[in-house]
Amino acid sequence: MDTLIQTYLEETEDMLQRAEECIMRLEVDYSDLDVNELFRIAHTIKGSSQMVGYEDIGNLMHRVEDMLHFARNGSIIFNQSIVDICFEALDIVKKMLQYKNELGSQEIMDSINNSTFRISEKIQVILRKDVKETPKDVIESSEDGIISSILCKEPKGENKYYITFFIQEDAPMVSPVIIMILNGIQEIGTLIYSSVDDKYFLETSVDNDMKMFDVIIDTDVNEAELYTYFSLSYIEKINIVDLSRCKVEQNDYSFTDDENTVYLIIMKAFVNIYKIVFSLSKQLKISKKNANIMKSLHCEAVNAANRIKNKEKISSFIKDFDEIYNKIINMNELQFQVRKEFVPIIKEQMASMMERAYKHTKGKNIVSVFKAGQGNFINGLKNFIEMLNKSSTVILLIDLSKLNMLHENEVKYVIDIKKRMQDKDIEIGIIAEGTNAIRIINIFDSIKQVEEFHVFHSELEAILVICNCDHSFPRVVKRLKDVQYDFI
Repeated sequence: MDTLIQTYLEETEDMLQRAEECIMRLEVDYSDLDVNELFRIAHTIKGSSQMVGYEDIGNLMHRVEDMLHFARNGSIIFNQSIVDICFEALDIVKKMLQYKNELGSQEIMDSINNSTFRISEKIQVILRKDVKETPKDVIESSEDGIISSILCKEPKGENKYYITFFIQEDAPMVSPVIIMILNGIQEIGTLIYSSVDDKYFLETSVDNDMKMFDVIIDTDVNEAELYTYFSLSYIEKINIVDLSRCKVEQNDYSFTDDENTVYLIIMKAFVNIYKIVFSLSKQLKISKKNANIMKSLHCEAVNAANRIKNKEKISSFIKDFDEIYNKIINMNELQFQVRKEFVPIIKEQMASMMERAYKHTKGKNIVSVFKAGQGNFINGLKNFIEMLNKSSTVILLIDLSKLNMLHENEVKYVIDIKKRMQDKDIEIGIIAEGTNAIRIINIFDSIKQVEEFHVFHSELEAILVICNCDHSFPRVVKRLKDVQYDFI
C-alpha cells in the first residue's frame, strides 16, 4: 500500500475515534469545545481525503463541515438532529474506507452512495430551514486556486503581521494544516503574502517536507488575540512580527500544555503571595501559617519555571520574584516603624512585576483579551469564545472602548458570556477607555440589579483589581488551586 495512503488511513481512523467521542459527549451536554473540535476534524478529513484522491469522502465531510460551521457561528441550533447526522456520516465514512480497502462489490458501493445522498439531503433541509445568514469565511476551491483566490481580496485592517507557523514533525500531511490556517486568516482579515502558491497543493509527494509556513496578513485583530485564532491541530508554535510597529522582534510562543501549566503555577504563587501582602494587618506581620504557604508556593513556582525550555524571559522574572519573596519573608525581623515604611515599597514592586508578567502572557496564558470593533460585535465575540483555550485562561477581558453604544441584545449576550465563563471559574472584566468610556460605564451601571460587572479604564488596572478584590480573588484562586505539575 502507498505510504501516503497508509498514513492517511491511520490518521483518519484516529480522527474518527476522536469525533465519535465528541459526539457522545454532545449527546449528554452541549459544549463549544466539542463542536469546535468536531468541526476541525471534519475539516481535516475533508482536506486530507481530497489530497489522496478520495473525493467521495472529502465531499461528504465538506457537507458536515458546512453544517457544523453554521452551528458554531449560531446560524443554526445544534440539536439532536445534527448529532444523529454526524453519527451517520462517520458510519458512512467508515464503510467507504472499508470498501476502498477491501475492494467491495458494486452493490455495496450503491448502498453507500444512497446513504451519502440521504445524508446530504438531510443537511440541505437543515440549512434551508434554519440558516439565518450565509457564511463568508469558508474557503472554496476555485479555478484560480486556493491561494490566488484569497490573495486577490483587498486589505482593510489596521494591523499588519508577518507570521511563521511551525508545523509539528508528526503531522501526517501538511496541506490540510495550511488550509486550516487559511480558514483562520479568512475569519479575521486578509492574506497579503503566502510562502506557498497554488502549485503546492498539487505536489502531494512533497507534502510532508515543509515544516514552516509564512504569511503576511492584514487585520483589525490585536496581536494578543491571534494566539487564540491559530491554536490549531499540528501547529507547534508561531512567531509573530508586528509590521505595523516597524520593528522586528522575536516572539515565539509554544502551544504545548506543559508551558501553559508552568505559567498557571507561577500565576498561582504570585497571586496568592500578592494577596497576602496586600491584606497585612496593622501589625504588618506575616503569620507563621501564611509564611509556610508562601514558602510552598514560591518553591512550586521556581521548580515550574525550571521546566521552561526558553528561559530568556522567565529567568529575569523569577530572579526578581526570589528577591521580593526573600524581602517579605525577612520583613518580620524588622522594627515596626521600618516595616511600616517597607510594606508600601513591596506592594509597589509586586504591582510592577504583575505588569511585567501581564505583558509577557497577554493573550497567551492566564489573561485573554477580546477587543470589539465597530463591526458585528456579537459574532466576533462568539467566534473568539469558541476558540478560547478555557483550560489555560483565568481572566477574560472584553475591551469595548471602540464601541459607541451597546444594544440590548448585545448586553444580554455579554451577560450570558459572563455566566458561562463563571461556570468555568473564569473571571470577566470589561475595559472602557477613551471618549466613549462614560457611555459604556453608564450602561453597565444601569444593569447592576440584573448582573454586576467590573468596568476598568485599562487592562493592567483590571488585572491588579481582580487579583486583589474580595469578590473576584476567591474565583481566581479556585481556578488555580488544582493546577499541578509532575516534577518526577
